[in-house]
Amino acid sequence: MAFGLYNYRKTGSGVEKGKPKKKSFFLFWEIFGAKFWKFFQINLIYVLCCIPIVTFGPATAAMTQLMRKFVIGEPIFVWHEFKTAFKKNWKQGLFMGSIDIILLVLMVFDLNFYVGAIENGSDLSAKLLPAISLAVGFIVLMMHFYIYPQIVALDLRLPQIIKNSFILMIVGFKRSFAGFFAWVLIVTLIVLGYPYTMLVLPFLPFAWLNFIATFCAYPVIQKHIIDPYYESRGERNPEYTRYESSEEALFEDKGGSEAPTEIPKEKRNARSGGSVKVKAKGKVIR
Repeated sequence: MAFGLYNYRKTGSGVEKGKPKKKSFFLFWEIFGAKFWKFFQINLIYVLCCIPIVTFGPATAAMTQLMRKFVIGEPIFVWHEFKTAFKKNWKQGLFMGSIDIILLVLMVFDLNFYVGAIENGSDLSAKLLPAISLAVGFIVLMMHFYIYPQIVALDLRLPQIIKNSFILMIVGFKRSFAGFFAWVLIVTLIVLGYPYTMLVLPFLPFAWLNFIATFCAYPVIQKHIIDPYYESRGERNPEYTRYESSEEALFEDKGGSEAPTEIPKEKRNARSGGSVKVKAKGKVIR
């Protein structure tokens, strides 16, 4: 029911090509809303694949591949893409995941040790060490925003990826810190909601956290690594041209430039349900 607010006999001006790219903030929420229910599915698959702890790395790489495709706007079949990325990035994911687990255990051990030292009234140096450890942990965490996207997107050795991640974390510090802040906020909410939040861990947080990290990091990787590579070859990053046809267009897209037109009454569809036939260059279009 139109309520007389819109004239359905009048065509619009179409959608303009080359429209300016959306701001990151609005693009984030657009993708988040469009993929909202897929996050639950991906999170559950990820948790199940991480149950044998040694598969943490490959599972994280596989989930990052899905989030990367969300960011660049490529459609996916969740389970097929996850399984393919899991197998493809098995070696680097396993090695990086092992490092992550070791670092996490060391971090927890160090913090427990330092907290105990502070409670026992140790000197100033013992109080500074926890702060240094936390600062290093924050840097390593922000580096991870770039490590796994590079594993799934680039053909590089792991030492190169780690080196690049440190540089990219600094170069794209604004996006790195935005992702870090969002992570801290979500983790804080999970901790405050304990033990009830434990019930939703299989369905909610990991996919959201990975999407935030990938959304913040991948444009920086594109700008400083992927785009320059293709520019040096005189090509354009195929992630931007994936949906552009290589064939010459048969019709010129005038979206956004043509004037609205009035549809003649005799060409309108009858309310009784009869079909309308409009002739275009001698052909009948139904």
